[in-house]
Amino acid sequence: MSFFDKIFSSITNTRKNISNTFDNLLNIDSLSAEDYESIEECLLGADISWSIVEKTIEIIRNENKNNKNWQKALYKSFKQNLNFIEHVKFKKVILMVGVNGVGKTTSCAKIANYFKLKNNKVSLVAADTYRAAAVNQLKLWSDKLKIDFISNEMSSDPASVAFDGVQSGLSKNIDYIIIDTAGRLQNSENLMKELEKIFRVISKLTDDISIAINIDANFGQNSISQIENFSNYVPIDNVILNKMDGTSKGGIVMSIVEKFKLPISFIGTGEKVSDIVEFNFEDYLKSLIDLKEK
Repeated sequence: MSFFDKIFSSITNTRKNISNTFDNLLNIDSLSAEDYESIEECLLGADISWSIVEKTIEIIRNENKNNKNWQKALYKSFKQNLNFIEHVKFKKVILMVGVNGVGKTTSCAKIANYFKLKNNKVSLVAADTYRAAAVNQLKLWSDKLKIDFISNEMSSDPASVAFDGVQSGLSKNIDYIIIDTAGRLQNSENLMKELEKIFRVISKLTDDISIAINIDANFGQNSISQIENFSNYVPIDNVILNKMDGTSKGGIVMSIVEKFKLPISFIGTGEKVSDIVEFNFEDYLKSLIDLKEK
């Protein structure tokens, strides 16, 4: 299944809400103030930022004078207002961060599988020392995927475990070293300082580090504050959006890109280890507004 097919399926709820609103407007010769208000509410409900919605409304007003193709008007607006970084080139060490319950551990396995299928050597590092279940889950995934696994039952210091994992991976010429970390609320000063320490410690071994913040797509605009707060402690350079298959807030992608100029690296589209796709902005936009022609 192509990216377009997977993402088209995963943001069904968002697309339906947008399509339902615009389908009701297709046969109207001139849009009223109430019609524009309906469009505004629809786009904001998809968690598209107000600044993008405002610009989009203006473009639709202009398009309304010439034609009734709302899909192309939306597409034109979104393309004009977003300077998107299309491709993410991951570095050797991938530090996975985020709040509790966003699916970091599962994402570690999915990305490990993704890189392994491309004939890379991969290792998983269990630096979530707070949850034994997370360590066990990661170990099960490493066994299933037949990849290297690093943990340290004798240490409760996640920075120490991460250091050992990176050191081991570098010595074995591993292509990608993926580090799972504990979920932490962005307002927990001690835990955020701990994350800062993990990054500082592994940076002594290499500067070839990507930091991927995992976001639950259902969180909507709360995702913005998560990225802001985590960025105060570690240099986030890409975003992984999980649970896209169950959200009606698929427009959060545009809000993130507009606000932070950060690339979306992967989108999680289900529970299986294969349910992750490398992000493609063009296909995302077309699937969001049901614009299937290439």
